[in-house]
Amino acid sequence: MENWVDDLNGRGAKYKPLLEAAEKRYGIPSGMLARLAWQESRFREDIVSGRTVSSAGAMGIMQIMTRWHPGVDPLNPAEAIDYAGQFLARLYKKFGTWELALKAYNWGEGNLAKWLRGEKLEPLETRLYSAQILNDLGMA
Repeated sequence: MENWVDDLNGRGAKYKPLLEAAEKRYGIPSGMLARLAWQESRFREDIVSGRTVSSAGAMGIMQIMTRWHPGVDPLNPAEAIDYAGQFLARLYKKFGTWELALKAYNWGEGNLAKWLRGEKLEPLETRLYSAQILNDLGMA
């Protein structure tokens, strides 16, 4: 079974200072951005480098979709991590909880807003995404 902490201290170790700095800079709970990065890329070099791109077009360590976030280079880990931290903090301020911020990161702000208004069903992937991250951080 995969373990995000082992992966963070192994193949993700070179990103750990960037992740911790972004968490501090943007007031994100300790470990949350690292756990999100692991959920998105597993710190796999083929994903981080862009050799592997998701079917939705998400790229890099934080799986950023340049279609929706054109001002960031998703293949530059320092830039992508900082951007993801800033974005996650903004989502937290907008939606009020880390659970909703994580759901919005995964599913998109518009989809989450529609779900909150009862206009859309939440996919299982999004429900599990936020639950797994919060559970692993002891925040569930």
